[in-house]
Amino acid sequence: MKMKTFIEAAEKKAGKQVALARILEISDAYIRMVKSGKRSFSDDVCIQLADYIGADRLEVIAANNLVTEKDEKKRKIFESCFNKAASVTAAALILGASTIMTQSPANASQASTHVSSICIM
Repeated sequence: MKMKTFIEAAEKKAGKQVALARILEISDAYIRMVKSGKRSFSDDVCIQLADYIGADRLEVIAANNLVTEKDEKKRKIFESCFNKAASVTAAALILGASTIMTQSPANASQASTHVSSICIM
């Protein structure tokens, strides 16, 4: 996902770019520069942004670094963060679906309710 997409999601949630700037404690001009690809946020602002929109922190930091990074080797490293996050999300969805779809034993309602206890002093 591109940094612009994360910023736009946060702007939508905040209502305006100026409101988002206040939340992140930066200028709206700075947000415009990042959105246009001329600058990038510091990691702490990326974390605040991710938390605000409920996004994965690593994905936002990676997208942010891709805004200005020119080195192809480093770009591939940042791009791999999206693949890992997608894999974790897919695994969580599969695990969640299998948990929901697991049927309880047919005779579970007929289980004995008799309780025995032994007290040793």
